[in-house]
Amino acid sequence: MAASDDERVEELGSLEAIYPELASDYNNFTARLELAVTPSKPLLVRFIPQGSNSDTYAKAATNGGAYVERDVELSHLPPLCLQMTLPEGYPADSPPSVKLIARYDWLPKEKIVELEGQVRKDWEEYGHCQILFVYIDYLQQEAEKGFGLDNSVDGCLILTATAESQLVSYDTETKLATFNAGTYDCGICLEPKKGSSCYKMRRCEHVFCLACLQDFYSNAITEGDVQGVRCLDPVCGKEPGGSETRKRKRKTERTLHPRELLAMGIEEPLVRRYVELKRKKKLEADKGTVYCPRTWCQGPAKSPKYPPIPADLSAYTTYQSSDEDSESDGTDQNKPNSTRAVGTVPPDPSDRLAVCEKCSLAFCKVCYMGWHGPFARCYPRDPNELSVEEKASYEYIRMNTSPCPTCSSPTQKTMGCNHMKCFQCNSHFCYLCGSWLDVQNPYIHFNKPGTPCYQRLWELEEGDDGQNPEDGNGFAGGRGWEQMAVEVAREADEREAEEARVQMEAQREEDRIANELLMARDQEVVVQMAEVHLNDEPRAQQRPARGRRNPFPARPRAEGNAQAIRAHERGGQRRDGGGRGAGRAGRRPAAVTENQREERQQAELQHFLELARRDEEDGWDSDELGDDDGRFEIR
Repeated sequence: MAASDDERVEELGSLEAIYPELASDYNNFTARLELAVTPSKPLLVRFIPQGSNSDTYAKAATNGGAYVERDVELSHLPPLCLQMTLPEGYPADSPPSVKLIARYDWLPKEKIVELEGQVRKDWEEYGHCQILFVYIDYLQQEAEKGFGLDNSVDGCLILTATAESQLVSYDTETKLATFNAGTYDCGICLEPKKGSSCYKMRRCEHVFCLACLQDFYSNAITEGDVQGVRCLDPVCGKEPGGSETRKRKRKTERTLHPRELLAMGIEEPLVRRYVELKRKKKLEADKGTVYCPRTWCQGPAKSPKYPPIPADLSAYTTYQSSDEDSESDGTDQNKPNSTRAVGTVPPDPSDRLAVCEKCSLAFCKVCYMGWHGPFARCYPRDPNELSVEEKASYEYIRMNTSPCPTCSSPTQKTMGCNHMKCFQCNSHFCYLCGSWLDVQNPYIHFNKPGTPCYQRLWELEEGDDGQNPEDGNGFAGGRGWEQMAVEVAREADEREAEEARVQMEAQREEDRIANELLMARDQEVVVQMAEVHLNDEPRAQQRPARGRRNPFPARPRAEGNAQAIRAHERGGQRRDGGGRGAGRAGRRPAAVTENQREERQQAELQHFLELARRDEEDGWDSDELGDDDGRFEIR
């Protein structure tokens, strides 16, 4: 058979016309073709440690100890190399011979054997005809479906961890090459640019030219606008349905990762500044952050929640890539109500050690003193004990800034109109009164007649110190309200002090009147007691009948030492007698003269008057007048 009549030559020529990249050898009737593998839906690939040789992930998980696997979605996989050989007698008597080779050996051997066996099935199904084109088309369709690997037992492709770097690198390089070959309209300057001069955002896939991105992000980082380092598409990250028109809303706009900034061509010092500002903002927003007690340092303490920035920024894979910026009514909806009362909860005694990042000082989180060990007892520092620097900073912020109505961030205007936008939460508010402004039409607030801010958009155009308001009231925003509250509190304190002074004077007057009444009463008692006369003549004693004698005498018979002491007090002499009359006579005092009795009565009276003058007459005992059996008599 002539070579021109050979069907193998005809089929190889047809394949070259369809696939220009086909490499053919007409002498040996062989051909070689690389088939791209780009699944319509990214294929999930799970990388497990190399020591596991199990066929499935379920078996790999039970063969050894615990390990960590990684799941990666790949849009581009290494191509398949198809080697075709047309034997003698093809296509009538023999089917073609094919061999599939996967670069990096990522395709399971079972799947390769299954694909290679399909060529004989097609040859028999089509009646021993030319079927190479049909077979190549079959492989391309299977590659677009990911060879059905996502429908396996594990639901993904299982590979060893050593193949991860090669497959991920190939996927990244293929995406970049495909992007660079295209033409796109920049979302900022709106000019068509080649893909090599543009950058596609990794999360949202919006495309902008590199020149616009570099200018914008460099200026934002230089000015400290960390929240501005995000996708520049106006609708990116916003909820559908016009939710941006609401004052209280939540956004999921995310800042860019340092790797993306480096890929755009941003200089490494600017990217490092961006990471430092981002980390500093997170530390300041976290109420659980502990700062160094040294006044010249004030650096944050080391925390595993905020690890230090590595030297290689491309390896920085912490919270910066997944944080969310919210704009709400001042509260975080994802936090429980008990949150951010961190300052009110004392730290765990076993976790009080803190080390400053800047000066490496080890100190206690509770008492803010140098580290004293885990077993020492300490007490929290009084928050009212502020240093001179802290008091000065607080006073300056209070007197020269206005807080944002949403997040309370201090805001100071140096120039411009009174329509303010907070850099912290992007809230729109009025600088004069602190009211929220409508995002769609913020200037309607200054055009409502009868409101305090009517026609006052450009007051304080040169800042707080540049000019005074037309009404002469000065700044009337959040700081004005604070000053007004301070003035009201001062007036309330003055009123309370005046009421306390009046009450004290009234109490003193009542005490004075009571003392005068008491002294007048005492004086009257003294006068009445001075008019009392004692009768010198004893009243005749009438002996009671023997049957009516009091069984309980006022003063019982004294015996022994007691009798001697009583006799000595009366100044009398005891006589020892055996009869009743003699005993009674011994208990009576000796006879005294008239002068002695008068002197004694005057002494007792003076003693009573002295007690009455000192308001102690209740303690006076009438027995002190002596036991003269009723010889004293009031006349």
